[in-house]
Formats: sequence, structure tokens, C-alpha cells
Amino acid sequence: MNPSHNCGCSPVKPCREYSYGQFGVQSNPPSNTDIPMFVLSQEGNEIVLSDSKIILSPGYLYLIDFIFLATPGVNSYMQVTPKIDSIPRLLYSFLAPSGAGSPNTSASGSFTVPVSGDNTVLSFYLTYPDTVRSIDISGIISVTMLHKIRNTIC
Repeated sequence: MNPSHNCGCSPVKPCREYSYGQFGVQSNPPSNTDIPMFVLSQEGNEIVLSDSKIILSPGYLYLIDFIFLATPGVNSYMQVTPKIDSIPRLLYSFLAPSGAGSPNTSASGSFTVPVSGDNTVLSFYLTYPDTVRSIDISGIISVTMLHKIRNTIC
């Protein structure tokens, strides 16, 4: 072990054996709001759902995967933007148009979030045009703790 690391963990494996959370979505939220979620499955204490926010404990790199299916109507769209600590992360955002023949659309993505300091809060922000009266959205968000970040204490 490198003496500059003050942690008894390997830098490529988490201190715990695993921690993950799978969060479901099934609602019709208004535009310009965070998407509400509920727990489907969860192991460990490093990943916690609180209302429409996922709280990630410090010291780890997390993998975030999401997929959403929605019905904004024909010739419309929805946009899903992940927010990390309330800051929209446009590089991870997904604009999902529906076509002329179908009212349905889908959005998916994957990204990592290193959390080295305090807890980090993750949410997903939904927008769609004013012409959409309501939108039915369903989906899943999977969060997996990948490994310990170097130079952090277990």
C-alpha cells in the first residue's frame, strides 16, 4: 500500500463490499420541476433517496444510469437535465423529441459523479413545452458506488 494513502482500502475497491440504489419514476409532474422518485431496491448507506433527491455520501465515485419513457404528445418533446448540488449539468442533459406519428419519447444516459467533500445531492429536472397539458413519465435511475476516491478516509 502506498504510504501517502491514510486509508486501509484499496484505491480501486470500495471500503464496503457494495452499495447501490435503484429508484423508480411513475408520475405526471409539472414542467420545470424535479422528477419524483421512489425506492425500488437499495443496499448500503452511501446512497439515500430523500423526496426527489438522491444523496451520495463522500469518498466514492458513483455511476449514474437513467432511462425515462414519456408521452408528451405528437410533435413535442421533453428534456431531462441531471442536477448535481442544484446545478444543472447540461452535458448530461437529454432532449427527447416525439415524432409526427407517435406521442411517445424516451431519454437515457449514463455518467459518473466523484464525491470527495460533503454529501452530494443528485436530482433530475424535467421540462416540456406549455402546449403539453400533462405528461406521463416512467423510468428508472440506477446509482452504483464504483470505488473509493484516493486519499479519503474510510
